[in-house]
Amino acid sequence: MSSTSHDVMIVGAGPAGATAAALLAGRSHSVVLIDKDRFPRGTSSLGWLSVKTDAVLQEIGVPQQSYGQSPFTDITFISGDFTKVVRPGVVDAPGYIVDRSAFNDILVKRAKKVGVVVKTGSDVIDIRSLEDSVVATLSDGSEVTARLLLLASGRTSPLPESLGFTLPVRHARMWTAQIDATLEDDAYSGPPSVSVVLGLDRPGSFALCFLTPGRLSVSINWLGERQETLTKLAYTCSGLFEKKISPVDLSSRITDLTLHGSPASAALDMDTHTGKHALLIGDAGGFVAAASNEGIYPAMWSAQIASEVVEAALTSVRSQDELMTFESKWRTTMADHLRPPNTDVQFLLPLVFSNQPMADRMCSAFFSGENI
Repeated sequence: MSSTSHDVMIVGAGPAGATAAALLAGRSHSVVLIDKDRFPRGTSSLGWLSVKTDAVLQEIGVPQQSYGQSPFTDITFISGDFTKVVRPGVVDAPGYIVDRSAFNDILVKRAKKVGVVVKTGSDVIDIRSLEDSVVATLSDGSEVTARLLLLASGRTSPLPESLGFTLPVRHARMWTAQIDATLEDDAYSGPPSVSVVLGLDRPGSFALCFLTPGRLSVSINWLGERQETLTKLAYTCSGLFEKKISPVDLSSRITDLTLHGSPASAALDMDTHTGKHALLIGDAGGFVAAASNEGIYPAMWSAQIASEVVEAALTSVRSQDELMTFESKWRTTMADHLRPPNTDVQFLLPLVFSNQPMADRMCSAFFSGENI
């Protein structure tokens, strides 16, 4: 059985793992990044990236022109019954519409360029915390050893619980599903736009529609019963088409879409993200904004904080004590961005659709993580 040793092992090459890998390797640490998938992944789905991510990307050396080609200021709020529409006043783009897989590929390529050892196509089948190291056994039969571990293995991975992390029940309180479509050349020629359907039910479920020339995506973020999710997504697709927000009615194409349980704001309910020689980051740690279910920026933000903590731990004789500081550091800076709105959104919806300043405030809360 072959074995390699590094300063840091990172499991999961999503936005959190790839960001942490690039940051730590850029500071001259030996880093191995492991993922069961191969890159580029070959899948395609639209999402949005907060402009707040610019600072993290600049730190790891990813130029803006490589990911920010579709900044959006064309934003529309639509009521859950599709009877009311309001456009908040937006001067500066709050984010970019991105292809999630293509964006992730950019991060992994950057990690490779700064010296990260990337092992893809091999799953971690066992992971053990020893007295002074962490050892992972991969599906290809090899072993990887590192002084410290960053676990960024995603929302469905069994690895966190196998290492003793306790995930809260609300880790899957929101169900999500998304349908993407390629458009004919003449179907849409306007600017990148984002539409948000608010108040799909009393608990506050919502939908997102991303539209760019050649691409359309509709996603549902459902706080009701799991089996209702696709029905509500079909209803949303039909409503968007009838209101002429979407150039195509995607409702008939919804058949066997994959449902995901979202860990939105679950980080706030966890007792700790620190294990023996290990930190839990990204989706796996519940670092997803509750207001918008946006996870790319919180994942990368958690990775940025974790990389600073890990670097301090690598140079300390009390590495575990340094790792324990992660909890206070992310809670001090990230908690407000992750938690649900500080008011009853359903109560505010009539004001959002009748009062322009309230629509503008809702826009800032949704896309920037600010309180309403």
